[in-house]
Amino acid sequence: MTARYMELAQEIIGQIKSGQLGVGATLPPEVDLSRQYGVSRSTLRAALQVVQDLGLISRRKRAGIRIEASVPRQPYERSLSDLEGLMQFATLTERHVKDIRLVVCDAALAAKLKCEALQKWLCVAMLRVDMDKPDAPLCWTDVYLDPDIGEGLRPQLRQSTGLICEMVEAKYGCTVVEVKQEIRAVGVPAHAAQALGVAEDAHALEVIRWYLSERGEPFEVTVSVFPADRYAYALSLKRHAAR
Repeated sequence: MTARYMELAQEIIGQIKSGQLGVGATLPPEVDLSRQYGVSRSTLRAALQVVQDLGLISRRKRAGIRIEASVPRQPYERSLSDLEGLMQFATLTERHVKDIRLVVCDAALAAKLKCEALQKWLCVAMLRVDMDKPDAPLCWTDVYLDPDIGEGLRPQLRQSTGLICEMVEAKYGCTVVEVKQEIRAVGVPAHAAQALGVAEDAHALEVIRWYLSERGEPFEVTVSVFPADRYAYALSLKRHAAR
C-alpha cells in the first residue's frame, strides 16, 4: 500500500504533466490545497516536497507555490540519504514484469547476492519504464524475494507501479528498516540488452540493494542495470563541526 503523501504526489505530478496545472501557474495556499485534496497539511507538505525535488514546482514565502516545469529533471537523479528517492522513482515509473520464476543460487549468483549457495529465491524479472518515454526503459531489474513471501504476492507482482517492498509490508507487516546498496560500473548483460534497446556490454551502472527487516535479514534483493545515459546518482558529503 502506497503512503498517502506519495499517492497525492503522483496525482499532482499527473495534473502537471497533463497540463491541468500549467507551467507558470500559481497554486492556492497550503491551507486551501489541503482542503481541496482532503489531506492534512503535513501530508500535503510531504507530497509537495516530492514534487519540488523533481523540479516541477518551487515554493517561496510570499511568492507561494509555482509550477516550474511539466516534466521531471532528466536524467533521473536520486539521493542516497533515505528511502524517499526510491519511492519517488516508483511513483514516476511503471513496472513491466517479463518473467517470474523460482531460482536456486549457483556460486556466482550467491556471491553477488551475498547469500548461501543453493539458496532459493523467487525472481521477478522486469523493466522500469518512464511513463513519458516507454521506448527507452530506464533499467532492467531482477528482484529476488523470499519464496514464501514472493509466492503470496505473485498475483500482485504484475501491478505496474509502486515498490514491491511496500506490498510486502502491507501483506505481511514486514517493514523495511534499512536498505544497503552497492553501485558498480558494468557492461549491459546479454539477457537485458535487447529489452533496454542498447548493445550488449554497453556502459551501465549496476545497483544492488538489500532490503532488511527488523531482524536485520534481507527479505528482498534487487539487481538493477541502468544504461549509462539514463540515470545519475547523487551523494552529498558534509563536514561535521569540530568538537
